Amino acid sequence: MPASLDMDVASQKTSPEERPAKHGMHFPNAATFPHPKTIEFDIHGVVRIRLIDPSPDDVEAASSLFGCSSQQPQGDPDVIVRFVENLPVRGIRFLGSEQHGFTDEGFFLLQEGTRQVKARIPFDQIGGRCEILCKSHHGALPLLLPIVSLTALKRECVPVHASAVVYNGVGILMAGWAHCGKTAALLRFASKGAEFVGEEWVLLNGNSQRMQGLVRPFELSYRHVASLPQVRNSVSLTTRCAFHGVSALNGLQKMIFGERPRSSLVFQGLRKASDAIEDRLRPAIAPSAIFGGRIRSAGAPADKVFLFVSHEDHRIDVEPIAPFEMARRLTFLVQHELTPLLRHYDAYRFAFPSQRNDLLENAAEHSLEILARALYGKQTCLVRLPYPHVFPELFNTIQPYCKPGTAAGEPTHTHP
Repeated sequence: MPASLDMDVASQKTSPEERPAKHGMHFPNAATFPHPKTIEFDIHGVVRIRLIDPSPDDVEAASSLFGCSSQQPQGDPDVIVRFVENLPVRGIRFLGSEQHGFTDEGFFLLQEGTRQVKARIPFDQIGGRCEILCKSHHGALPLLLPIVSLTALKRECVPVHASAVVYNGVGILMAGWAHCGKTAALLRFASKGAEFVGEEWVLLNGNSQRMQGLVRPFELSYRHVASLPQVRNSVSLTTRCAFHGVSALNGLQKMIFGERPRSSLVFQGLRKASDAIEDRLRPAIAPSAIFGGRIRSAGAPADKVFLFVSHEDHRIDVEPIAPFEMARRLTFLVQHELTPLLRHYDAYRFAFPSQRNDLLENAAEHSLEILARALYGKQTCLVRLPYPHVFPELFNTIQPYCKPGTAAGEPTHTHP
């Protein structure tokens, strides 16, 4: 889920809310209300978002974030985003690297390098009814996804960076850091007839122990396309040809270096070139293109929970762990995903020392308490796997743990 911002100079990738939306996609979740310039999104009845006076680019950016909701919007919104053509501000004071500014009236996020205001965010209101003022036609919604995540946390739902499916009637949640194999496992489950629940951003409810995702397009790497034949038809011919180029570059690396140490400048240069090309070639694919009609938009019970961790060994290991240990690890994963928001909150507190947000400052403790309840009595496992991932072997290794009634204390399983 992505979770770093392009306005953050320490980050190398853009978050979904900062990345321009891909054009030409249809999103059926946006509910248009009698006012022609008001559009709403309902995230499973947990968080409701209202856009006021958005441009088409703004609507598409929001739709790429929230995908299809499970029910029609009802009731008052929790988060309002009001769009304006310009955000002129007088008497602004700047902080640090000019990503932040403030006046006596509010706190602002700035376009890096230009000092142009792109949004005003009341950090002290996040979690309650929150209204954001945002520059229109920007094609991105600064911090909106983590703000929605915090609002969900206030309602006893923890947003987890995970993939989720239902396989043979069993709800499976696969969490982990970016590039740890979650999407690879999701695609393999799809090829075995699983139902889609969510990808990258999945809510885990502490009261009902259910998981609910967002039915929105997700990105694929060339390894996903190359290793899974059923995915190839979902990608354009031009992109497939570009992926062949990446594959050839990787093959060149193996031919030149083989099993020799890979610390040379030439190898590192080839690896960086390959990674840079691959990162730009990540087509966004609708879940229906891969799962067909097998979409669980209303969510499912989280019966089995896996935490994926990459390691340098070529084997895949599965180790059952205690549910509370899983809750602790997921808590830190949640905190990592909220890091951009928390960093901006620090700047906000510098500008307004007396304006405190208890939900933001106690997010880790609150997340752990909810996750401990959500995972109580569940079967939880740690999965260690190599990178790049081996698709058939990954599925074959974790599949025995996905059967109904599989005991959490089964011995560790290893796939060579």
